Amino acid sequence: MKLLKWLLCIMVCAWAGQYLLALMIPNMVMETLYAVGSKKMGYNQLVVNRVSDETSRAVVRPSPDLLYASCIYNLEDGPLIIEAPIPARYWSMQFYQMNTDNYAGITNQRDEHHRVGSVVKVTLIDSDDSPADYTGEVIQSPTQRGMIMLRASAIGDRTAQQAALDASSCGPA
Repeated sequence: MKLLKWLLCIMVCAWAGQYLLALMIPNMVMETLYAVGSKKMGYNQLVVNRVSDETSRAVVRPSPDLLYASCIYNLEDGPLIIEAPIPARYWSMQFYQMNTDNYAGITNQRDEHHRVGSVVKVTLIDSDDSPADYTGEVIQSPTQRGMIMLRASAIGDRTAQQAALDASSCGPA
């Protein structure tokens, strides 16, 4: 009976430890990314990364088939405006909160194929702001800090996709 109690205790502790670890690791990853990234490139500005290769680590496990741009943001001083031309081949803009959850996204695929050739202009606001106070596309961030990532296809001729990322911006409203 004593052995059964010990085994039960070990199983409960293991489950609780695994659960707590699963909750903590995403936050630790984003805090590290935020600290290192904001020191290297600042925040509230878009940085277009060079083409990925086997030594690239600006993006965790980057795909050599994608071009990347990122904006580490802090909404403490107010909303951000993100503008990006949308090329014909694969392109996406994804919004991540500080626990790595992807809370919003815009793409040129499937139901959003109509966006090709246009320029998307998004106002990113804090969770305390009211979307009704803004016009156009408004995305409300659940956290004051986070990251925006733009991706575009790098397969074949990537001239249009690279130009779209280079012409994109992220900055104060």
